[in-house]
Amino acid sequence: MPALARRLGPALIPVLLGVTMLHPAASRALPRAPITINVAGCWPDSYQGGQFTKIAESYNTVQSAVRVVASYAATPQQILTAETAGKPPDVFFDCSNGNVGTWATSGVVTDLEPYIKKYHFDVNSLTPGANALGRYNGDAYALPYLNDTYMLLYNRTLFRKAGLDPNKPPRTWEQVQALWKPLTLRDASGKITSLAMLPTYGGGDYAGTYLPVYITTFGGHLMSADGKKITANCAECVQALTWEANYYKTVGVSNVDRFGAYNNPNVGSPQNLFLSGKIAMYISGEWNPKFISVYGSKVFAYGVAPLPYPAARPQLANSGMINGNMGYVMRKAAHPDEAFKFLMWVQGDGPTVRFANVLNNVPQTRSAIASPQLDPNPYFRAFVRYAGSAHLQAFPNVSVASEYAAQLAAVEDKVVHGQMSPQAGLDKVTHDLQALLDQNSNGL
Repeated sequence: MPALARRLGPALIPVLLGVTMLHPAASRALPRAPITINVAGCWPDSYQGGQFTKIAESYNTVQSAVRVVASYAATPQQILTAETAGKPPDVFFDCSNGNVGTWATSGVVTDLEPYIKKYHFDVNSLTPGANALGRYNGDAYALPYLNDTYMLLYNRTLFRKAGLDPNKPPRTWEQVQALWKPLTLRDASGKITSLAMLPTYGGGDYAGTYLPVYITTFGGHLMSADGKKITANCAECVQALTWEANYYKTVGVSNVDRFGAYNNPNVGSPQNLFLSGKIAMYISGEWNPKFISVYGSKVFAYGVAPLPYPAARPQLANSGMINGNMGYVMRKAAHPDEAFKFLMWVQGDGPTVRFANVLNNVPQTRSAIASPQLDPNPYFRAFVRYAGSAHLQAFPNVSVASEYAAQLAAVEDKVVHGQMSPQAGLDKVTHDLQALLDQNSNGL
């Protein structure tokens, strides 16, 4: 008797053969339905958010195992509420890296290091600054999706009015300081019509203040290398804030305040002080070329230059700060592996360059920065080159990052208005934030 009959018995052979003949496909596995992952983006408006959802859901056309359902206009608070309820999106893109440290320490998001190793994601494909953005205590808790970087924009027309060569922007902070008075322009009655600059203006586009950017260009660091000590009162930090305060003293606090501060008038409107010719120099980001093309006059003439540095420290040329949109896998994500593989796909040149051209943001990867498909605007490309070559730092990813930024802005405002000295103000920030950081570290 054949071996099959000996094992199953003669009576079972006809039954088995009948099933096989009647159902020839029974031995073939049915195709699996795709796994659905939910991807939420922070971009609030229908244009940026709508483009994000199109790009995210185009993942569905390049593979069949996962189905992405994307949405936009999600806020961090909404995501935290969903996480607490156990129903977060699998992936959330935040429009800042400000929550990395806080969310990592509170266990809201997933440590990505095991997935990076499991799926062999090359973190060196990211620019150094972009790689730093999503890290906390050395581990990656987020992967970036486009970056912001900052340069010096200057108004060529106001330079000419002041008798300056618009093709020679200042390279050092001493050269900038020498322009404070020449670029404070007045009408026939002596009334100031435009300022050389307004150091606090637009700070909301970074961390609520551009003080960290100034600090970096002076050679300062806001955190010790081991991430355990707040260093807001470093010598270079005090030097940077003193430089800001001296501008207000030179021009006159009331003269400067009359033009505005921080987000007043709204930096994202045609009333923007740089766009309206009220300030000659402006620290801001790579979105400006597109913003200016939409809201600016056709004859608005400007230039873009690297951030200045102290003349005595030329090695600090091309320093600056970086910010970016962070892609998280939420801790309670239903499908973390599929979510991470989607994050890896987003790092490709296709999804990155497409969204970079929508937002006019800088790509986060070395290869996308070199892509010929990027917006060819020469001013935008200047920011792209800067992001790839500059010595960029990220705002410290610590559990007290939001409090740190808020205190820096508050102290900056008091110092430039003569209510505190730069040293006393930054000593206070250092003391208060170190106490809060230690408290968090001790679990109190």
